[in-house]
Amino acid sequence: MGSINQEQEHLGIGRGIRRRIPLSFLIAIALVSTFFFQAQTLLRFVHLSITDDEEVKHLDSSSYSGGFTSTHRLDYGTCTDNITVPNNWCIDNDQTPRYVGNIEWPPRMIQHYTHEGYDKCLAEKTIVFIGDSRVRYQFMNLAAFLKFKRFMKCDDYININQPTHYDPECYLIDHKNRGQLDQKMEWRGWTPWYKQSTILLDSNEVEYQQSGLCDCFRLPSGRVNPKQTYENRYIKRSTRFGETNLIYLQNFENLIRLNQEYPPFSPFLPTQKRCKPGECGSGNRTNAFEGDLNATLWNMLPRLNTTHAFVNLGWEHTARFQQQSDFSCVIREFERHFPDIKLFLISHPPPTDALDDPVHHFDATKLKCDANVLDRTIVNKNVPKVWYWDTQHVLSILNEEYNHQMVEKICPLKGH
Repeated sequence: MGSINQEQEHLGIGRGIRRRIPLSFLIAIALVSTFFFQAQTLLRFVHLSITDDEEVKHLDSSSYSGGFTSTHRLDYGTCTDNITVPNNWCIDNDQTPRYVGNIEWPPRMIQHYTHEGYDKCLAEKTIVFIGDSRVRYQFMNLAAFLKFKRFMKCDDYININQPTHYDPECYLIDHKNRGQLDQKMEWRGWTPWYKQSTILLDSNEVEYQQSGLCDCFRLPSGRVNPKQTYENRYIKRSTRFGETNLIYLQNFENLIRLNQEYPPFSPFLPTQKRCKPGECGSGNRTNAFEGDLNATLWNMLPRLNTTHAFVNLGWEHTARFQQQSDFSCVIREFERHFPDIKLFLISHPPPTDALDDPVHHFDATKLKCDANVLDRTIVNKNVPKVWYWDTQHVLSILNEEYNHQMVEKICPLKGH
């Protein structure tokens, strides 16, 4: 598959939607929250008081469940009609598609972590995502879920027995529609999007605090020039269970660059020299680190205090399956030296022209070494093309499933 072209990364023609809450209103609220939150950030995210020490013990990777999970009862008829959802999928009683796996008899119900379960699982952990825009959107989907306490529902729900609607936070993962959310939020380029998306993910609620940094820049033309495009995001979240750090590092062509004024070379707290979101181009930054994925793992993951990392080598035309297969051995060797960092190779969702045979695109069983994998190909088999917003990028249904699988790899559910 070739490089992701400009149409895939740039604005498309928006589709008609029914707005629920104006995006400008959400951003205005987020701006106010951010002001108060930055003041509290100076206290370095003092944790909320906890009364039950046993309740807030952070989880290791052992199995757990209980009040932090939700059981979704499935509409069994949808598991077999293959009209609304493809094979291996069912719709639950809340009209949400659920992946049940390649089994002959689908279960009557399926279990996933709740929002509180996510917070407890991820507490006291640093999760690093490294990859291209498809990894970025999974990261953004996760960060939005943690803030809004719901998984977004976007245009891929149009045929799932629900009224046509589009949650405002969908613009975090869908460039084609983000200019249609509010007349005041018309698409004006990447710089405003970097600023708005950073603000929208900030929050200062009573029960939790969340704040983000965006070491981001793209040329005004919007053209995807890997050597002049930067997007590294850092999100710090504090809940009653502890602190969670989420990090996304851009990797298009096996090249990662980290800014001297951002973590891990500078503290999360604001600094006078730090560039603003969308303004961190070559003339306004100093790269303290520049290297391929291998160098990033060995040199940067320990410095970032990483506990779990989900990584890939970038665009497929620069890293075909053979290179990914070879890299599985690097993962094994890395974990031998750093046993406290769990490393996963994250595959790309197959393009829409390979949905009938996604394993042809990536087959985890043929990796050279037995490495941990978050495989985003199998669940995509024969899914409707409307579950993508272009030929490469998936919408809300699949990103939600990817994140359920990711969290359940970090904190396995009992009986799974």
